[in-house]
Amino acid sequence: MFTTEEHMQNLVMNAFHREVEVYGYQTNIDNYTTMLSVLPDGEWPEALAVWASSEIGKLPVEMSDEDVQIVSDYQYRDRLRALLRTERVEQGKSRRVLVALKTQIGSGADAAIAAFKAAQSAA
Repeated sequence: MFTTEEHMQNLVMNAFHREVEVYGYQTNIDNYTTMLSVLPDGEWPEALAVWASSEIGKLPVEMSDEDVQIVSDYQYRDRLRALLRTERVEQGKSRRVLVALKTQIGSGADAAIAAFKAAQSAA
């Protein structure tokens, strides 16, 4: 059985790790958003849309290098869009858990988490 103090320490530690997790998701969201800014934004070109789900290595040998690159860019863009959506959803879940933890910790949650972080940096 844990003491009240040990339980509080556990809540603070978990809240700290949850903040790190939320930050990690935000880093990915920022990276994906930046990468998407240099990829195609519109619809797939009609002539190449048929290749949207094909592996690059299985594209026709006679396809031009330019078209292969276009297919690759659109595929990567589509993948990043899906990853971006997933990161946002997962970050939202982590934020809800963080709010629950901070609620349990109480009014001094931010200070307690900051103190935990400082102790981790010093160690």
